[in-house]
Amino acid sequence: MDERKLQELFRDSVRSVPAASFDEHDVARASRRITARRRMAAAGGTVAAAAVLVGGVGAGTGIFTSSTANFASNPAPDTSWNAPRGAGPGIMGERSARCGLDVQLAAAVTRQLPEAVGAAPVAASPCPSGAKTASFALHDGASAGSVTVIVSPVGAVSPDQATPGDVRRPDGTEQSVRTARSGQLVVVLSDPDAGSPAAPYGARLASIAGDLAAQY
Repeated sequence: MDERKLQELFRDSVRSVPAASFDEHDVARASRRITARRRMAAAGGTVAAAAVLVGGVGAGTGIFTSSTANFASNPAPDTSWNAPRGAGPGIMGERSARCGLDVQLAAAVTRQLPEAVGAAPVAASPCPSGAKTASFALHDGASAGSVTVIVSPVGAVSPDQATPGDVRRPDGTEQSVRTARSGQLVVVLSDPDAGSPAAPYGARLASIAGDLAAQY
């Protein structure tokens, strides 16, 4: 084949190739779209990695622990409390919220023993369960001590106070016991202070006990 025929064949093949469906502008736009996609993919990967990192730190330090878990691991302090059971120990080792100073009984004692008017009454100690009490610190001339009155259920007093009558204990305490109108016991005690020659107003205890027994 000579050179002229070869050139004609090349020209025919070029004419048979269809025209391109895109130009340089289409190529540029496609390139920009591909670049944008790659940037978005890279940014998304960075965000995901950051989320994993933060999640791991939060789980390790407990920053993102749920409030329920925190409440379970740190329960609210117990604010419950125990109310006092009574004014003091009873003679039989009991306690009672009903036991303590009785204002009406204190007033009744001062009517029988006017010398107690200026003294501030307190509850008896020990105090039988369920009893009404009033105790006065008094002076009777050279004698000093406390005069105590107890109106108590029979079963609440100690055995040495359960029998009506008048006694002087070995420690110098004077005691008068009477059965009250209600069936309770009225116990009147005069306890001398250390060094006191006698129990204050000991001679008047029987009268006080009898009068109070008639009232209660």
